[in-house]
Amino acid sequence: MIEYLVLLLSTDWFFRYWNEIGIELPQSKKTCIQQGCREVINAITGSDDGAFVRSFNDYLRRGAESRFLALLLRCDTERELSETRKEWAALSHRELTAVVLCASIHREIPSLDSPGVTPPLDFPIRAVVVETWERHGLDPSVFHDICLNSQTEWDIRTRRMLVGPKTLVNQLWRVLLDHHLRAFWADVRQRLTAQQLQELLSWYRAMIKTTSKGHAEIALPSYIAEDGSQLS
Repeated sequence: MIEYLVLLLSTDWFFRYWNEIGIELPQSKKTCIQQGCREVINAITGSDDGAFVRSFNDYLRRGAESRFLALLLRCDTERELSETRKEWAALSHRELTAVVLCASIHREIPSLDSPGVTPPLDFPIRAVVVETWERHGLDPSVFHDICLNSQTEWDIRTRRMLVGPKTLVNQLWRVLLDHHLRAFWADVRQRLTAQQLQELLSWYRAMIKTTSKGHAEIALPSYIAEDGSQLS
């Protein structure tokens, strides 16, 4: 997903909020990266902005990552952006789909007392999960208005490059949601016993199976699934 990071850092609307994805830089270096990202995008799309969506195969993605790394070296920011670059390069649609589904399942917890609702989840576990998610949940509308209301020439162009005007901000939200879910899971692991964590993991899997109508490709986020394997 490095192409979405390049596109995000090229925008005007997100320029003030780079710290939200772990980037802390002086203004001059941020400007260097922003303008360089626009050069990367122009090199990819040429005169056809639609190429940004159509053309992103693995070959072009590797090319974008190579250009982006060269840009970071040119702006003397490789060290500061190393973790963010590696994170976005490693992200996949499958992993982020699992994150969104797992987070959405938490909305089902308050209804578990209703008759006939399955699978069950013991009340002490439910109480911990609900209280912890209230502290770590993320508003789905975060940044939507800021993105969609920006009328700079470049921001209008970037919205037109993608499948829909909300595509980029939705990708950003999924990445931020992943950060929040990781923090949530770290807290929950500290508050539940090993047996309670196993019960919670079993409940997650049952809920995913029900919610996804049995699609085998949808699973738990990798970091939660890996914990489940260690607890087994």
